[in-house]
Amino acid sequence: MKTRLSNFSIFVACLGLGLAAAQGAVTLPSLLSNHAVLQRSDATQIWGKAPPGEKVKVSLGEARAETSAGGDGKWKVGLDVSRLGEGPFELIVEGANRLVVSDVVVGEVWVCGGQSNMDLTLVHVGEAAEELPQAANSSLRQFRVAGTTSAKAEDECKGAWSVATPETAKSFTAVGYFFGKSLQRSLHQPVGLIHAAVAGTDALSWLPQAAIAANPEWKEKQALQQKRIDEYPLLKEKFPAEFHQWEAQYGRKDHPADPSLYAATDLLLEDWKKVTLPAKLEAAGLPDSGAVWFRKKIMVPPGFSEMTLIQLGAVRQFNDLYLNGKKIKEITVESMRQGLDAGYYVPKDTLREGENTLAIRVFTPAERAGFNTGMYLESGTKKILLNGEWLAKMEFELPAMSDEMRKALPKILPDPGKNSFPGFFNAMIHPLMASTIQGVIWYQGEADAAMGAEYWTRFEAVIQGWRAGWGRDFAFYHCQLPNLGEKMNTPKESKWAEGRQFQSMARTLPNTGQAVLIDVGEEDIHPLYKKAVGERLARLALARTYKQKVVDSGPVYKSMKIEGDKVHLAFLSTAGGLVAKPLPAQYQPSHLSPTLKPLVRHSPEGELEGFAICGEDKKWVWATAKSEGDTVIAWSPAVPKPVAVRYAWADNPTCNLYNGEGLPASPFQTGN
Repeated sequence: MKTRLSNFSIFVACLGLGLAAAQGAVTLPSLLSNHAVLQRSDATQIWGKAPPGEKVKVSLGEARAETSAGGDGKWKVGLDVSRLGEGPFELIVEGANRLVVSDVVVGEVWVCGGQSNMDLTLVHVGEAAEELPQAANSSLRQFRVAGTTSAKAEDECKGAWSVATPETAKSFTAVGYFFGKSLQRSLHQPVGLIHAAVAGTDALSWLPQAAIAANPEWKEKQALQQKRIDEYPLLKEKFPAEFHQWEAQYGRKDHPADPSLYAATDLLLEDWKKVTLPAKLEAAGLPDSGAVWFRKKIMVPPGFSEMTLIQLGAVRQFNDLYLNGKKIKEITVESMRQGLDAGYYVPKDTLREGENTLAIRVFTPAERAGFNTGMYLESGTKKILLNGEWLAKMEFELPAMSDEMRKALPKILPDPGKNSFPGFFNAMIHPLMASTIQGVIWYQGEADAAMGAEYWTRFEAVIQGWRAGWGRDFAFYHCQLPNLGEKMNTPKESKWAEGRQFQSMARTLPNTGQAVLIDVGEEDIHPLYKKAVGERLARLALARTYKQKVVDSGPVYKSMKIEGDKVHLAFLSTAGGLVAKPLPAQYQPSHLSPTLKPLVRHSPEGELEGFAICGEDKKWVWATAKSEGDTVIAWSPAVPKPVAVRYAWADNPTCNLYNGEGLPASPFQTGN
């Protein structure tokens, strides 16, 4: 009876709310909901909707304010919460109806924006196993904005506040979590994180419409994208039939054999070939077109229940996944997700404790099949590496493609709505602009790294556009792109390094700062460990926003002076002096790599690595370098008349210049 009464009470309450809404009740946005963190200020914004002209009263503890709804039904009021304690409080809003928001605290609010490395949640990072059991912290909270797009600037977003616990913290942005934890520990104030990041997004995705309209090139791109969006549903519908017609016309259709001949657990494997994955099939000595099987024995420890197999494949690759002889998942022409990555959620209890047989059939009617980095099984904070040795066997091979086939091949088009602009800004950022925040932390640029100077134009527009929307030059602290990919043994051009240089230009804007990550990346584009990232961002905030005596940056290039064959480089932010951090003899290329690689030294006669030098011919060579006080001296016998210097100018440089606080120097290039 008690349960039935409770359900009836809930029904009556919901009916009452529905009637109130129909009669024009006062409402609040999702950002002002239970467990919210309000920014401490003398004019913290509280807002919502009500019938035009309706009086609205707001209270939080002893703070009071009132206003009236405008002709558009919107109301907004500044509440002085600067002298309140941290709470918790009830936020009470009264009009024709009365709303009570519970467990509201007053503290510091930061927006966490960007793409996948900001969106990566705590449960998926290397510190998760240690951090999650101790994550309970009622003063650390997250509002996760639902990742969606909109064609118009929205006033409301979907999302909810959650208090950090071992369970809820799993979905916190990992970078934001470590940033917020550092702030909360130092400031002894509640910290609210507004998690508004989406994997794969470029900077254009986060621009307001006004910024796009002011740039003719972006405006043209937007019109072209809208055309693609309008055309996409029909193209998507037509694609499978067109692709199958192409397969039939050119004899590229699949003709699978009995899968038990390749996926069964008790096969004789003498005629299977050993290969190392990840790799392109052609590079592994396998057919680039046709059907190939891969097998691997994996040992599953206790505690694995529900897992994710991340299998990253090239375009035009179709896969069947078998576990212990049973087909679990598949990607076909009809089910493919933009023709790119293959990721499978493995049903619970499919894998058994102990030995399991994993088999993957790769069918490629076109060409360029293969596996990229990041092959593993995952369950919570646990991972089983799949990189390394596999067995492979060809089922059948298709003839090499002709130019005619390539030209006729139907294009596998990505959904243009996924990264539409300004769709993510409209749906996820514009609704936040009514709120009061302290600032933004930003980790983005992977999608724009090859854009050259255009990236800086986009990035600056994001910063300025957001500040204009909020109406003030709040703090904006960003992450510089980390080291990525394989190490190079000769100085070369690097789009990734060029991207870092343009990111550094944000430091010319007021109230900004850059967290240098040149030593926390790896060969994978998603470095596993995020604690150092969050803490370096926190250093910036503590030093610059909260005026604490904290060293917030590693050495930053200031100027150079050429004396004969030597270049003298002066630096800022050399707290404790310039330091050549010892380098190991080996390094782990990726958190997924089971083996170490030897670290090649390019300047064995000098204490510093990562410096290159050139003359008027612009031919770069490695330089010998040493530090003297706040200066680095670099030279090379091959360059008697140097004109320019680079430091850490590579996708994944070997470099070791730090300051006495243990923070790395920012990569740079002198001159043009």
